[in-house]
Amino acid sequence: MNFTEEAVKDLAAKPFVRPVFVKSELHQAIADAVVKRVDGRGTSMAGLCSAVFEDSIWNGTSFFAVDCSIDGGSPYMYHLSADKILGFKLDEDDVFTEIRIAETAIVPDGDWGEKEVERVRVFQRVGEVVTWSLWENGSGGYTQVVANQAFALKVIPVFPVHSSAVVPSGELFVPSLVKDLVRENLEHYRKLSDYSNILHTTSCPALFITGVDEDAQVIIGASGAIRGPIGATLSYVESNGSATTAGREAIQDLERKMRSRCAGMLENNGPTETATGRALQAGQTNNKVAIIAVNMASALEACLAGYAYFLKIATPDFVVDINTDYGITSNPEELTALANARTMGDLSREDHLQELKRRGILRNEFSVSDNEDRLSTELS
Repeated sequence: MNFTEEAVKDLAAKPFVRPVFVKSELHQAIADAVVKRVDGRGTSMAGLCSAVFEDSIWNGTSFFAVDCSIDGGSPYMYHLSADKILGFKLDEDDVFTEIRIAETAIVPDGDWGEKEVERVRVFQRVGEVVTWSLWENGSGGYTQVVANQAFALKVIPVFPVHSSAVVPSGELFVPSLVKDLVRENLEHYRKLSDYSNILHTTSCPALFITGVDEDAQVIIGASGAIRGPIGATLSYVESNGSATTAGREAIQDLERKMRSRCAGMLENNGPTETATGRALQAGQTNNKVAIIAVNMASALEACLAGYAYFLKIATPDFVVDINTDYGITSNPEELTALANARTMGDLSREDHLQELKRRGILRNEFSVSDNEDRLSTELS
């Protein structure tokens, strides 16, 4: 029972119950295009973000990366797992000055064959000059196959997404969110294995015979009988089940603990919100999954700025909106409470509309300011 994988997939799906939205005052057409296809191969923004999000839960830190073909093709963004980072260097502002990335490539082998080779891509930055090189593993070890080449961006094109709100200075990685859950999952596996073995041993009663000669033939079955001298006893011995009951209860307790740990990642650490009180604290989400979503939006904006630079856009103004409202319902009672608060004047029109947006009543890209403009036009 892989509780950890199930939990990671469930948590990673939370931010994407609503589409990822990228807004730009100057370049909305480009924003709309990149949301639909980020890598030139049909991957959507939601698909890319989902992969990075899941990896950041597993590893604690994951990465967006952006690049462009040497021959001047279209730029593309991709997921870079923490497992691929071989080494790095940061400056005093915790900005990359070097990073080494493990890669694999399929290259020709003879006239018809192919083979997989290991490579290391190295980015280095001195001031605002970034270079890259490529090393390939062969029979004599790693050799440089591409010498230092100038890179178009002024920063190394790797943007981390952390699962923590605070990252110590000089550090690139933070601990996995599910490290304790993994340990408990292993404990669950051991206990379940022991429990299965106990059931195998105790579920079959043993035949207990006394007063019968050792060489006496014993036939067990529907068509057989055992004859013994006077005073001989014959009975089945079986467990009273106390050990198996205790084992099952221990496993159930552990399962409840693991489910509670997963639910805790979606709990806000601040004061409990009520249906009407949420409007006063709109956006104050500080649960562990929401923290990743906020960090992801920031990293994605930086990655999109690099993407725009390849397109020779000097003033990228992309703003990323990723859902951070989990468990917010749209049941009739809450909608009525919000409507009453609006009617009584306890809730502004803007906050009322924002609450409807949080609950999925209004579309994700709904803009309060645009709505005000349209209303003024209709009333004039």
